[in-house]
Amino acid sequence: MTPRLALCHLAIGKDPAAVREYVTAHRYDGVEWGLDGQRLAVARGRRSYILDGFRSVGVPCSLHAPYTDLEIGHRDAEYAAAALRILREYVDAAAEVGARHLNLHVGSHALESDERSWENLVRNLTALMDYAARRGMMVTVENLRRGLASDPETFVALLRATGAPVTFDLGHAHGSAWVQGGRGSVVDFLRSIPTRIVAAHLYLTETGESHVPPAGISDVAEALDGLWSAGCDWWVLELHTRETLEQTRRVVDQYLASRPDRMPGGR
Repeated sequence: MTPRLALCHLAIGKDPAAVREYVTAHRYDGVEWGLDGQRLAVARGRRSYILDGFRSVGVPCSLHAPYTDLEIGHRDAEYAAAALRILREYVDAAAEVGARHLNLHVGSHALESDERSWENLVRNLTALMDYAARRGMMVTVENLRRGLASDPETFVALLRATGAPVTFDLGHAHGSAWVQGGRGSVVDFLRSIPTRIVAAHLYLTETGESHVPPAGISDVAEALDGLWSAGCDWWVLELHTRETLEQTRRVVDQYLASRPDRMPGGR
């Protein structure tokens, strides 16, 4: 298995033509479009314009669902149901562009325990996954730096309750209180995942709103080994500037070149 390398569009910008030019020049296999700051329009024509832009890049894509104002695990059942209704629209969009999957945050921005409901979260995540399956789509859940998805115990419980596949975020795991407090490593967190790891977000760590790139192979090699062993073949370099993206790409390329079992002709 040689993983396909994708980039987060945020490092390049919203213009599909600029993304296409960069992807072609730097030989990326795909793009993940982050939709928290680029919401899909309700108007049919504008929505089609946005999705046509995604298609125009000419490589496979994944979509990252918005999360700042959508929370399917909110304790207010009416609010959680409204979030579920909107997220179904994003599943529809993912199906329309032929995306590999739709990635989802739950309990975003460290939603407090009195703001969330485990029952609502499990019920609505299961419903969203079922809806996606009927559309031929897959929804992944991402581990986060803070909140219920930042601790392996609660994250694994959610995965076991729903069977949800995962987008594993190395930087979120590294920056979590669980790792920073010495309870385990990023690799320990990774190995605890009981469901399929469909995709990964690659960078070293998250500090505040910043994604920090690895300085060298040793920073991430063991975690990349774990992703490789798990069969995860969609590696998204989730950086927010060209400089940090290109630093991370250098490290990942060095790692891939060092593997004796990469596919012939692969990176």
